[in-house]
Amino acid sequence: MCWLGILAALCAVPLVLQRPARLLDAVDASVVADHGDAPHLLLHFSAGLLAIVVLLALGLVFLRHLQRLVRSVRDRQPFTRGNVTRLRRMAWLMLAMELLSILIGVYASWMGPQFAWMEIGGGMSITGLVAVLMLFVIAHVFAVGTAMREDLDGVV
Repeated sequence: MCWLGILAALCAVPLVLQRPARLLDAVDASVVADHGDAPHLLLHFSAGLLAIVVLLALGLVFLRHLQRLVRSVRDRQPFTRGNVTRLRRMAWLMLAMELLSILIGVYASWMGPQFAWMEIGGGMSITGLVAVLMLFVIAHVFAVGTAMREDLDGVV
């Protein structure tokens, strides 16, 4: 699904730049005036779309780490250094996605009501921030579990 969003956003930028009249006709003249002129509005619109592409790409990387984590757990090897690294990376990725989502929300609000659709994640999410903290805690638990497993393997 993220691939579809990335593809749609990447296709929208050239379409808007090729036919800017479509975007400019869809917004009030006051919005264009608020952003200086038409080229500046198009630049801001494109920057917003690229920020959304970055957010979706971070989501894809997060899902790839999650897939590898689930695969290793399925193979009955949950407590490995690789999983600790994956969980820490997932936590940092989730934090980056939350911060970028906040930034996109502020940017969309600044752009005006016609650009409210840019608010992919709806700004700051307490649930997302709790998920970040949980991922860091789980990474620490996995690090302790990995150390215990390595100690046990050394004894046997």
